[in-house]
Amino acid sequence: MKREPGMLVARDAYVLEKMARDRPPLTQEWKALLDRKLVAARLPAQSAVPSDLAMIDARVTFHCASGLTDTRTLCLPGTYVPGGAFLPITTFYGLALLGLREGEMIAFARPEGRRDWLALERVHFQPLMGEAAPAQRPAFRLVAGGFEQRNFVPANENGPGEGPGPSAA
Repeated sequence: MKREPGMLVARDAYVLEKMARDRPPLTQEWKALLDRKLVAARLPAQSAVPSDLAMIDARVTFHCASGLTDTRTLCLPGTYVPGGAFLPITTFYGLALLGLREGEMIAFARPEGRRDWLALERVHFQPLMGEAAPAQRPAFRLVAGGFEQRNFVPANENGPGEGPGPSAA
C-alpha cells in the first residue's frame, strides 16, 4: 500500500486540529481532505525540518490539473489579503499543499463532483523552526552608550554646513 503524501510539523498539526474542532466544514469534500491531513505522518518534535516541506508561511510553487502553475505563500486565514501572493490553508489548494514535499502529488474530490490534483514543485522559502544557528544570527552587537562619543552635525536640505536655506528653493 502506498503511503499517503504529506507530513505535518507540530505547529501545522495543531492548527489543523483546531480548525477541525472550531470551524464548521466548508463542504464534505473539504472535510474529507482535512481528515486525510490529520492522519498524515507527524514530524518528531526534535527532528530537523526537511527543507522541501510545505508548511504554513512557506513560499511554494505548484501546478494543478487545470494546468495552472503558481507561486504562493501558505498562510493562516486571518493573514490572507485578496489579490495577494498568499494562499490560505482554508482553501482546497492551500490545505492540499500543506505537508507535501517537493515532487509529491495529491488528488482530492471537489464539491462540483470532479477529481482534482496538484503537485508541489518547489519550496522557495520556509520559516525558521526553533532558534537560529550561531552562523545565521545577525553579525551586529548592541552596545549601551555607543553613540555618546560621536559628534553629529545636523544638515540642512542642501547638505552639511551653511547653505542658502529654504529661500533658495
